[in-house]
Amino acid sequence: MSQTSGYDFALPKALVGMLADNTPNVVDSFAAEAVVHFGAGVIAGTDPDNQVKTAVAAGKFRGVALRDHTRLTNRTTGIAEYAAKDTVSVLRKGRVWVEVTEAVVAEDAAYCDVSSTDVGKFCKTSSGGNLATGGKFLYSAGAGELAVLEL
Repeated sequence: MSQTSGYDFALPKALVGMLADNTPNVVDSFAAEAVVHFGAGVIAGTDPDNQVKTAVAAGKFRGVALRDHTRLTNRTTGIAEYAAKDTVSVLRKGRVWVEVTEAVVAEDAAYCDVSSTDVGKFCKTSSGGNLATGGKFLYSAGAGELAVLEL
């Protein structure tokens, strides 16, 4: 096996949950009530002063779980995540790369999707119990792609 096997010449422009740029931001730390995926929208947990959980239903939107490159990807699911009780870095204000569930256009209002298949991802649709984030998308992106969300 060569030293370069497994590498690709076309690296992705971003990873979900990664800060988009160096604009001023506000990041708070909370304990994960349950597993939280990088880039997922989070709501207040059972102990709202100290915990967050993935936005699975109506609740108070707290922000986006930032990527932590010191954590390993879950070998079972192949998804990068915070485990229950881990300290989660939550972006409250700033710009972050998130996965969108539908095509979005720059300046669309952003909502956190709470549907069972796309829980914690983002969209422009306010219906179906989706949570308002108070943010907007900065650039256009297609369904399943990464987009920059500004909170």
